[in-house]
Parts: sequence; structure tokens; C-alpha cells
Amino acid sequence: MRTDLEEDPPEQNGDVGDFEAYASARWSWMLRFAYLLTYGDHHEAEDLVQTTLAKVYLRWDHVRTLGAPDRYVRRALINNNTTRQRRRRVVQLLTPHLTDPRTPADHISDHDSYDTRAELLAALATLPPRQRAVVVLRYWECLGEQETADVLGCSAGNVKSQASRALKKLRHCAVLSDYAATAAQS
Repeated sequence: MRTDLEEDPPEQNGDVGDFEAYASARWSWMLRFAYLLTYGDHHEAEDLVQTTLAKVYLRWDHVRTLGAPDRYVRRALINNNTTRQRRRRVVQLLTPHLTDPRTPADHISDHDSYDTRAELLAALATLPPRQRAVVVLRYWECLGEQETADVLGCSAGNVKSQASRALKKLRHCAVLSDYAATAAQS
């Protein structure tokens, strides 16, 4: 017996191949984006990306016709992360690490070391989810104020105020104060 909650997967013609090609091509980007949204927890980031891809797969016929499927997926990642945070869960204590470093090990500077990244992620984790999403979209993804507002479904003024509050909080973060002092000395 079929319920209204069940959805048909995309047709089996070229849609599945299109989806698989998109997912494999954008996996690293989605994982890095989710990594920042999940307080630097690699395992949670993978779960978030997989959950999001499962939901996007059900709507792939619609999503692939959009001019910018990345925008849809980015918003879906943010929404699914917000939902994930609302749930009461036991916090798992795992060591966060990226499986594929962004720069080769012999080209890592003092400011791009694992410890520095961990400190920056710890500072980012002090922000509320909405402010963290704004900081990640504006300064990691390099989106403009209006683009960020479109992704988050709010006004550009809201993005400005959320970014201002987030940056103010990050400026007073002890971890980043040490990082800024070290960066200024070099």
C-alpha cells in the first residue's frame, strides 16, 4: 500500500547517470562545505552530505533543470545541518580531520597547519548556526551579500548584521587572538 509520504525516485533514463556524475564531481566541495558547518567533524560532514544527496536525488528532475544546482544543494546542506542540530543527540567525541588536504604537505605554511585549522574551526564552532552559515558563505565560499541572502532566504541587511555579529564574536575569541598575533609577527 502506497502512502503520500513515499516519493518515486527519478526516472531510470539519463537522470541517474546525471545525478551520479554531479554527485561525484561535487563531492569534495560538498564535504568541505559540510565540514565547516558541522564544527569540523569529518564524520558528521559525511553524514550531512549523504543525507542531503539522498534528498536531492528524490528531486533531481527539478534540480537539474535549475540554472544553478550548486545553489540548491548548498541551501539543502544548510537546511539539513540546521535540522540535524535541532535534534537532541549524544555528542560523539571523534578526532576531526580532512581526508584530502587542500595543499600538499610540503607546501603547508605555519598558518595552514593542522593545529591552526583546528583552532579556527574551534572558533567557528562558537558561532550560532545562522552566523556560522553566513561566515562560511561569505568568507569561505566568497559569495556576495545578496547571493548569501538568496541562499539563506533572508534580506541582504540580515546577512550584514549576522556577519557583523559573527565577526565581532570571532574578534573576541581567545584562540583567534593568538592566531592574529602570530600572523602579525610573521
